[in-house]
Amino acid sequence: MRTTGRDHSGVITPRLRGRLGRVALASVLTLGVGLILGTAAQLPSAAASPHAVTFGSPTWQTGLLPDGSNPIALSSPNVANLPGGPAVVVGDESGLVYSFNLASGARIWTYNAGAPVNSSPSVAATTPGSALDSVFVGSGDAAVPTAGGYQAISPNGGDEWFAQESNPASDPTAHNGVQASLAVGNLQGGIDVTAGSLGQNQDALNATNGALLSGFPWFQADSDFSTPALADLYSNGKTEIVEGGDSTAGLAFGQNYLNGGHLRILSPSGNAGAAQPNGGLDCEYNTNETVQSSPAVGEFFGSSSTVGVAFGTGATYHQSDTGKLISVDSHCNLIWSASLNGNTKSSPALADVLGNGQLQVVEGTDNGSTGSVYALNGANGAVLWQTPMNRVIGSVVTADLGSGYQDVLAPTINGVVVLDGKTGSVLTTLQADTGFQNSPLITDDPNGTVGITLAGYQGGGSIVYHYEIAGSNGSLVNESGAWPQFHHDPALTGDAGTAQNIEVPCTAPTAAPHGYYLTASDGGVFTFGNVAFCGSTGAIGLNEPVVGLAASPDAGGYWLVASDGGIFTFGDATFYGSTGAIHLNQPVVGMEATTTGAGYRFVAADGGIFNFGDALSQGSLGGQPLNEPIVAMAGF
Repeated sequence: MRTTGRDHSGVITPRLRGRLGRVALASVLTLGVGLILGTAAQLPSAAASPHAVTFGSPTWQTGLLPDGSNPIALSSPNVANLPGGPAVVVGDESGLVYSFNLASGARIWTYNAGAPVNSSPSVAATTPGSALDSVFVGSGDAAVPTAGGYQAISPNGGDEWFAQESNPASDPTAHNGVQASLAVGNLQGGIDVTAGSLGQNQDALNATNGALLSGFPWFQADSDFSTPALADLYSNGKTEIVEGGDSTAGLAFGQNYLNGGHLRILSPSGNAGAAQPNGGLDCEYNTNETVQSSPAVGEFFGSSSTVGVAFGTGATYHQSDTGKLISVDSHCNLIWSASLNGNTKSSPALADVLGNGQLQVVEGTDNGSTGSVYALNGANGAVLWQTPMNRVIGSVVTADLGSGYQDVLAPTINGVVVLDGKTGSVLTTLQADTGFQNSPLITDDPNGTVGITLAGYQGGGSIVYHYEIAGSNGSLVNESGAWPQFHHDPALTGDAGTAQNIEVPCTAPTAAPHGYYLTASDGGVFTFGNVAFCGSTGAIGLNEPVVGLAASPDAGGYWLVASDGGIFTFGDATFYGSTGAIHLNQPVVGMEATTTGAGYRFVAADGGIFNFGDALSQGSLGGQPLNEPIVAMAGF
């Protein structure tokens, strides 16, 4: 479907191209039922693999939800802290957002957004003193482009706020909906949300009340289906907005747009202080194909600490960039690109599938009849393995299912295929009688096991399944190198853990270290004895206060940890991961490094433990009732 709108420069700007929506979904449903009934042999068969996983039957599943031909499609399930405990939240094309208790599957509430929900819900606690999450969705899609907007749902399932996108006054269409998912982060000093729209403007909003942030709306010129990634790319304490977008040939506000798309890095202040409403870009990488893939951000260039962005393209113009997976650095310089065997609209996962402590790039493809999953070397884009299967429309996720590395779960129109992360061998296929166009959700379940939630469709409507892997360790779900859900985490930041290393020259003491460090809540560091000062965050605005420090074994560096589990590295201390983008039940209160210096762990106030690098899990108090909160940790 395509609509047109006139911008201030008098150029006609086509919008809303070829994204799978209600019409396309109907054909997929028909195809899916045919495959289920007649050609099960087309499903990948389990092959010999280095390890085996027993899934058993679902712990719980819903009956068919009454959404008929408008089922759960592109909306991926997320986990939220709602009344009664952790819950699964997901939307459908009829405009309903469902919530189910994670442990039992009991429905908590159903919310009517008033327009199709093909976005994935994001969540964040916005009420001071409460750990309960608000749920954020974009409503409206390419089939219903002028309805919907940016929406927040209260923890109890009620209206919290609604904001419409508004196009420039010269556009005959006043408002457009939002199909991209809303990413949550600290853009301008608080909890904020942002996503591009199906129109010409993008909003960034205060997550608490929906108020428009300074510098927005930002003129994006053309439709945006890409969920933005949010990350501090430049170690300056600011959260940049990283997103894809469509582009149509024409001139607007002094910029000459070409047919294709772009990867953009936008300042969190939007166009504030800029001469034009499309000002404020840090950089842009242009392609000759639409960029409808949601970008992934992380340090995946091998041993380098350089932050990279990986993203795929659409299938609108059928040019040289169609079917590519592209990698750029944080300044939009091309690092590598790889041509795959189908469109790459789905979002890549950055995960340690080889178990070597390095992030690789995993992507699914769809050529209209079949698909594949690829694992690519993060440093150069070389193919590590490729596994053919049915169409992969949703984005892959990963989980450590007991192998010590990340296995891959790939959603297809006939079930979710589970692949060995090292080899791509098929371990099993879950729910081959159900179609999935979204991502599975991997959770640390209340009983301490790894949980897997699948939300898909059958001929009569939607259905949700929840598995628990018997004997598994739920604390591994959010370990370093994991990508457990669509766009990585409940805030949908798409950030695999970008380190903030403050470069201050420092040298480890030549004699045996003796002395100590003190750190303040702003990250100011004070040294005593012969240990080196390697920098601080004292001059950087922090999202949350610093609560702990751990030194590297040679005293040539140290780590600071904030209460949200964000990590800052100094000197020779190496970044191994963080929980900065993960919603925690309780704040982090302390940390320690391993004796090798090749890992560290945090403790939260409820006794929950988070291990990174070579730090091994030794158990935790998470979920157990305590008389008083935990305040520190020490160990070996």
